[in-house]
Amino acid sequence: MLASSLRRAPRGTATRSLSAVVGAVDAHEASASSLRSGEYGLGGRHSVSGVRASLFGATGFLGRYVCSEMGKVGTRVRVGNRGSDDETRHLKVSFDHGQFHAPFYSPRDAASVQDVIGRATCTVNMVGKYYETKGVVPTKKPDGSKSRVNYSYEETNVDVARTIAKAAREAGCEHFIHVSCAAQSADSPVAWARAKAKGEEAVLEEFPNATIIRPCALFGPEDRLLNWFATVANMPLQVVPLVDDGRAVVQPTYVADVAKVINKIATEPSQYQGKIVELGGPAEYTRRELAEFTFDITKQKAKLIDVPASMASAAASFVDVLPVPLWVPDDVELDRLDVVCSGSDDVLTFADFGMSPTPIEKVAFSYLHRYREGGHFIIAQGYHG
Repeated sequence: MLASSLRRAPRGTATRSLSAVVGAVDAHEASASSLRSGEYGLGGRHSVSGVRASLFGATGFLGRYVCSEMGKVGTRVRVGNRGSDDETRHLKVSFDHGQFHAPFYSPRDAASVQDVIGRATCTVNMVGKYYETKGVVPTKKPDGSKSRVNYSYEETNVDVARTIAKAAREAGCEHFIHVSCAAQSADSPVAWARAKAKGEEAVLEEFPNATIIRPCALFGPEDRLLNWFATVANMPLQVVPLVDDGRAVVQPTYVADVAKVINKIATEPSQYQGKIVELGGPAEYTRRELAEFTFDITKQKAKLIDVPASMASAAASFVDVLPVPLWVPDDVELDRLDVVCSGSDDVLTFADFGMSPTPIEKVAFSYLHRYREGGHFIIAQGYHG
């Protein structure tokens, strides 16, 4: 057995393998003139893309996928970290040694923001929150007032975005990518969406050539779209409220597709400077259709009920007092709006990046089956005696 395990591969096989490697190296060296400054290697995770990126909001839903895409091509990143080392350790595995650093910072401290950016050639701002973060008790604010609110919609989506964009410009960063949302509008009844619109304006004032990304509602393993329906259905009453009977239309977009677009912009920034990118999935659904689709996968016996907006907003106000609320009044207003791509000729879409968006049907089962009672094994044949 030992002799067999140590037997050498046929000489011809080794020769062909070596020839393939040499050929790849020759081809790479022949195209060296087209490489960006600092780029080397054969491509992939163990190469260096030549891009130095600073990422803000990378510990969120979208951020982990952006890190994965950047790690695949050898981009060196600095991830702004407001918590402990544990907050970013799940992101490190996407990168080769020496390609990941997570300096601590505060969005209210411009010097620490500058430290995160460092010598980055590209900065990506993904900071955002669907609710206003709150403390347990009111605290005194710089203006003398007292409030439980720590970071408001205005500060998170406008002031922080402006601070990061200004710091990137002053640091000589070549490109800035700002993640907004398809729901953004200065006239929106949703405070979060109004703040997103003002955030875009603030970024462009500080960094006029920034690229603005406007994704529709994101879906994926950690989403607040399909997971929300399944989570509420798991509660004791098994009742899922639908504002205005769930008639509003959304265009769900796969989070990994959005991350691929951001990575492509970061590696080829000159093509996309000053552009607006709207990213929507291949199909539109009402919120009721998405709820029914979710329960078709999870097999939960939840009851969908039509709830008037006024009643839903009152209920959400009670939930909003929690540290991490499942539902807030702004969600109620957002659930009444159609959130789809504008279809304008002035914006870029997935097609401009040579991509076809992933259908929600291809991905949803992979993370929703965990809500099934007993998992998916109880309805499969061959697992039982």
